[in-house]
Amino acid sequence: MLKLLIRTIGATFYQRHVGLFLVIFYLLFGMIQGYDLILFHKALLLSICSSPLNLLILFGIWILYSLKSLLFVRQKLSQEDYGFAKELTAVSKKAQIIIWIKVYSFLLVPVLCYAGLVIITSIVHQYFFSFFATIAMLGLVMISLAIYTYRSSNFNFNVSKAWLNFPNLKINKPFWSWPIWYLLNEQRIMLLICKIVSFLAFKAILLVFADIPNDIRIYLTALLAVVLSHAILILNLTKFDAFYNSFAKNLPINAIKRLTYWVFVFGLLLIPELILLVVSTGITPLQFANCVLFCLGSILVLQALVYLLKANTDRYLQYLLFFFFVSMFAILGGYYLPFSLAVIILSTIIFFWNYNSLDLKELSV
Repeated sequence: MLKLLIRTIGATFYQRHVGLFLVIFYLLFGMIQGYDLILFHKALLLSICSSPLNLLILFGIWILYSLKSLLFVRQKLSQEDYGFAKELTAVSKKAQIIIWIKVYSFLLVPVLCYAGLVIITSIVHQYFFSFFATIAMLGLVMISLAIYTYRSSNFNFNVSKAWLNFPNLKINKPFWSWPIWYLLNEQRIMLLICKIVSFLAFKAILLVFADIPNDIRIYLTALLAVVLSHAILILNLTKFDAFYNSFAKNLPINAIKRLTYWVFVFGLLLIPELILLVVSTGITPLQFANCVLFCLGSILVLQALVYLLKANTDRYLQYLLFFFFVSMFAILGGYYLPFSLAVIILSTIIFFWNYNSLDLKELSV
């Protein structure tokens, strides 16, 4: 059963997130080259081991990754194709928990590898608090994930409660704002995780290049990480719109107005990061305008990919990697403004074409 779970859930998890892993790998190892790369990671590990605050931030990133793994496992176990996993409930509680610990150990290989580096650094430099705290955190995360999955598999008849509850406000909701309310009502945990990952990635890139003052390429790289952090939200929003709002074609709402609505939605989604950009940097108005255009074009490209790929999640995530490298080439080469205008025009054409010809129900299957 363990091998079957790893070959199905484990392998699928890495296939689905290959784009995310390659982006993180590039940010950690591709943007700094030569001997400076070794010095950078040594300094990073020392700063983590010597500072409880930095260690806490690292633990927070691990917890987010663990939550992402847990949500993925829960999603798969709820599907009919993974009904074979119910046979696992026939064995003892201890055996089930051990199996799930092994499954999550496979899913958390990136965390375990970096934790190994933290532990080695802690031993070499005698940071014993970091050593014991890292081991304790890994044990707590693994056991918590395994027990939670065990309980959800064996006691799934219990009524589940939402983790985050917002008060129901009886206000008029304009048609264009329905996707935002969908996020707040149905995608709360995903929205929270995406926002935390977005903020952490944004701040991490700015900190890595803090010695380079007022370079728009750094701002655009950080915003590219922000946009890619929202990739799954864009996919879910587009599928929601295709399933529930496809009737809009029969309303007096043309394609231009619908695209304007989407621009409002995406703009609201990225306002916190844009405010953080203005507050934490010395960006000029011209640079800010370029950054807004780049964000708009990038996020419209993600939506266009959903249309072109018929909401195929696997292919969507694979094309994200290609988009990342093309975007980085445009940023590093100084072609960010032509790139932004080109992708906005291209995404607009794709949207108009699909608005008039595509049966949106195909995206919700």
